[in-house]
Order: sequence, then C-alpha cells, then structure tokens
Amino acid sequence: MKRALIVGAMLLGLSAAPARPVAQNLGVSPMPGSPIAALSSAQAEIVRLSNELTRIDTDASTLTPERAALRARARQQARWLYHLSQGDALALRGGPEMLLDHAARGGRVRRVFHTTLKAMERADRRAESLDLDRQRVARLLQVAQEQRSRAESEQRAQAALGVYGALPPGTAPPSVTVYGGAASVTPGVERFAESAGRLLFPVAGRAEVRRAFREGAEGPGIEITVPLGTSARTVFPGRVAFADRYGAYGMIVIVDHGDHYYTVSANLARIDVRVGQELSTGDVVGSAGDDGRGPMLYFEVRHAGETVDPVPWLGL
Repeated sequence: MKRALIVGAMLLGLSAAPARPVAQNLGVSPMPGSPIAALSSAQAEIVRLSNELTRIDTDASTLTPERAALRARARQQARWLYHLSQGDALALRGGPEMLLDHAARGGRVRRVFHTTLKAMERADRRAESLDLDRQRVARLLQVAQEQRSRAESEQRAQAALGVYGALPPGTAPPSVTVYGGAASVTPGVERFAESAGRLLFPVAGRAEVRRAFREGAEGPGIEITVPLGTSARTVFPGRVAFADRYGAYGMIVIVDHGDHYYTVSANLARIDVRVGQELSTGDVVGSAGDDGRGPMLYFEVRHAGETVDPVPWLGL
C-alpha cells in the first residue's frame, strides 16, 4: 500500500538525489572505545578477579578448621586453669614446695592460654580481612562482567553496522513530507529482501523526511522530523541485536531481520526493547529524541554491514 506523499520538487529531489561518494575503505576503524579492546580487557580482568576470588575462598576454607581447632584448644586450656584454681587452697596447705610447683604449672598454662587467645585474635582478624577482600573483589568482578556485557553488546552493534569510514562531505539534501505512516508491509512477505518499497514507515502520522549521514556511516540514512517523544516502530519482523547508547547515533536500537539485513533506529530519547527480544511489524522500539538539532528519528537500512539507501525501501 503506497503512502500518500506531497509530490513536488522536494520529492523529486529526494528520489533523484545523487549518491554521496563513499569514503575509501582503508580497513576496520571502530568507533572510539573499540569494543574488541574493551571486551579483551574486561575478559582479562574477569579471569584475574576470578582467580583472586578462588585464592580468597581457598584461604578462607583453610582458615575455618584452624579457627575451630584454636577455639577447642582454648576451651581445654580454660578448663585446666579452672581446675588449677580449684587446687589453690590445697596447695597452700601443702607447704612452700607444693605451692611453688602449683604456681609454676598455673603460670605455664596461663601463658599457653594467652598464646592461644592471641592466635585466635589473629585468625579472627584474618577471617574478617578475607571477608572484606571477598566483598571487594566480588564487586569488582560484577563491574567487569557488566563491562564485558556492554562490550559484547557493542560488538554486536558493530557487526550490524559494519565497517566504518569517514563522514561523507556535502550539504543536507532536500526534504519530503510523508503522510499515512500507518500503512503496513504487504501480507505474505516473509523475507526482508522481498519487502523493498513496502516496509512500514518508522513513525505514524505526518513527518518531514530528508537524507542524512551519521559519523562513521558510508551511506545515507534518513532524518524523520517528528514531535519529541513520537513512537519509533519496527518496520519488519526481527530480533533486537543491540539496544543501548552508541557513539554519534546516541540511543540506538538495531533490529536483525535475517539474511544479514538490519534496520537502525537512532537519536532515541527512550528505548523500550531489550537485546534478544522478538519483534513484529509495528512494535514500538522507543521514542524520538532531540540531540540539539530538533526532535527527530534517524533511520538506516543495512545489509551485510553496508549502509543501504532506505528511501526506496520505504516506498518514498
């Protein structure tokens, strides 16, 4: 079902706008903060912290029976001191030699008892220190795991967005006004490649559309000027490959439609989906935001990492 368009010079300018020169591909040039490097660093940190946790747990497991043995020894020595104290009166009646012998034995037991108490204090302090170390390392491990998760997510985004080049030069092309955005994909179309010209428009209602580029993209996307907070929707069934903030795209949702086709909804104020979520045509992925140039939704179509002009895919 074709969308109603205001046909005029602007429309002709959009449809026939010359392709911008593609920057020469000099190799993979990831966005700042390469997720590959971040993933490697996070993984190394996870291994180091996991080993540290293992060491702490081993030390703690060794210390547990040691502390139990010290407590048992202290109880036994306390009983000896008690029995010796009960014999004080008898030793007094036994004369000087018996009293001296009794005092010597009591002194030895008290010294041993005090030594045991000191060892118990050291063991208790060591156990407290190990517990604090474990809590600290566990927190760091959680942070490293979150960093790894973010790096893996960004790596999926780079896989979807492909190899980055330079920002093409030139001025913004003319815009076109689109109505009837509620149209949907023709029933029975099962593959994204068969949906050219029949994709659901990314927003409902009236919108101003112009070709645009984002830093790092080798081909054009479109900027769809809409009121702030307008719902952005998926144009074809697929699975969420990435949903987070990403470089010049801002808040971004990438949907994998199979056969290496992806759509990109960027400049979002809010994300309403999660990675791995299955989406149907028309499902809301987020809402249009404002990066300082006015409220809009930025939209791309990608195939095997290459940016594809979305205008003909949307039937414009």
